[in-house]
Amino acid sequence: MPQLAEPTLAEGEPAKSPPARRNQATLIERFAGPAFLVVMFLVFAALQPDTFPTYNNLIAVANNQTITALVALGLLVPLAAGVFDISIGGILTLSVILSTLLFQTTDGDMPVPVVILATLGVGIAAGLFNAILVVRLRIEPFIVTLGSGSVFIGISQLIANGKVISEHIPQGFTDLGRDEPLGIPAPLIYVGVLALILGYVFVMTPLGRKIYATGANREASRLAGVPTDRILYLAFMTSGVCAAAAGLLYAMRIGAGQPEVGGQYLLPAYAAAFLGSTMIRPGRFNVLGLLIGLAIIAIGINGLQLNGIPSWVIPTFQGAALILAVVLTKLRGLGR
Repeated sequence: MPQLAEPTLAEGEPAKSPPARRNQATLIERFAGPAFLVVMFLVFAALQPDTFPTYNNLIAVANNQTITALVALGLLVPLAAGVFDISIGGILTLSVILSTLLFQTTDGDMPVPVVILATLGVGIAAGLFNAILVVRLRIEPFIVTLGSGSVFIGISQLIANGKVISEHIPQGFTDLGRDEPLGIPAPLIYVGVLALILGYVFVMTPLGRKIYATGANREASRLAGVPTDRILYLAFMTSGVCAAAAGLLYAMRIGAGQPEVGGQYLLPAYAAAFLGSTMIRPGRFNVLGLLIGLAIIAIGINGLQLNGIPSWVIPTFQGAALILAVVLTKLRGLGR
């Protein structure tokens, strides 16, 4: 049987084999996002050289995204496990109101660690409530968390009586959100620690593989011995405690409890998570991709605002990023 001549791209150059083409496509998919971030940064730096690339501006942009980052990192676990959690805005709002109310009702005498632990406990309880409805009663997660989020916001309005809580907030509490150890804002350290923990769990542990397996095919994973119900409990409770931590950070930085603050973080958190799933580890929700996606959104909004774009650009840019991420994910699936 005669052999076919090897196709060439140019004189004396063999064509790339199909595996090589697939590897090249994967490389492009993984690093297109970081490359876009670099290009966008250089463009804005050239347009606003005196303001955009400065340390003060960039550290302020990063610090302003820490609350969104905490929420989005918490979302990674349920998303990787194949479920949505829309209640994070309500949990965040409830934690803001609860933490500040505990100080106000005790004239600031309640110890800061007790308030922090109590608030985080409420976040865990809220996640457990969602998990019970989803796992035990088999209710659609989107419906459960959409409803529970509204319930948590309603409870927040009830206990706050529609007012901003700002009395007797101790400085020891607010310093936790405003201090800059070694010149680094404390919130950035919190986000870094959480990102390292979740990144290690997802990449280096059997638990991370079980979370991804549950999200890929829950029933098949259950038949293979993965404790999918426990994974879902863990996912919702992790999301709840991270949303509560974000609420604590909000209260620490603002020094007051404002009702209905959580809703503004829902869209950017989901946009960052889905955008991150299109890079670094395409097709999987991952920590590094999420942080890069969040940076793309934050840098894009900051650069546009410095160039005179009005405030409506913020929700528009965030929504466009979310739609783009979903479209890219869909196209990638069709391509496969």
